[in-house]
Amino acid sequence: MTESAAARTRFWSVDQRLTFFLACRVLIIFVILPRAGLGILGKFVVDVVLSMLMISGLIATSRSLGLKIFVASLTIGGLIFHWTNVYVLSQRHPLLDALVLMFCLFAFVVITLMQLFSPGPVNLHRVLGAIAAYLLIGFMWSYAYRLADLKIPGSIRFVGSFADGEAPMARYVYFSFTTLTTIGYGDVVPAHALSRMLAVSEALVGQLYPAVLIGGLLGMALQSREQRPEH
Repeated sequence: MTESAAARTRFWSVDQRLTFFLACRVLIIFVILPRAGLGILGKFVVDVVLSMLMISGLIATSRSLGLKIFVASLTIGGLIFHWTNVYVLSQRHPLLDALVLMFCLFAFVVITLMQLFSPGPVNLHRVLGAIAAYLLIGFMWSYAYRLADLKIPGSIRFVGSFADGEAPMARYVYFSFTTLTTIGYGDVVPAHALSRMLAVSEALVGQLYPAVLIGGLLGMALQSREQRPEH
């Protein structure tokens, strides 16, 4: 194996994949999705972006063959269902579509955290992977809000009308991240018991995640340092 091939293998086999995962999250959530419009092209862009998000999660999966097979099946099945639901008129089930996507994103959160706390030294890539998982939690909750609003119309109350060309999903993402970070500008209000419960749960996760994560990573770093042989 040549030196360049070996370098590529190391990139896709170790913690650097978590950095790649974070880069995809930032690009998708904060750059592409907010700019997607309401027209056919805008909706198509949102679907392509969602596909990119799930595929990048598949690429970032650990080397475990069983886990790779599970994630590949989940990704392919979720994308086929989503694209069929959106573009085949006779197969539209928006509630089920939001539920499937929320479950897929939840699975990616769990898998990312598993990789984050797998044996090995704590490095910059793992820290960036923790940020990627945090962003993924916010994106997952946005589909939970969409699901609640579809099931109980008006359970998420948006103050003001939609801006021209603004994709509805972008508002759920916005509400999710303002709740996760406990900013809460008040321009989106949970108006039903279910949506309030989701908002409170996400706010708690947003507060507990950094504390628990920092404690876990610090414990791993100390353990790795204690096990390092002295010269």
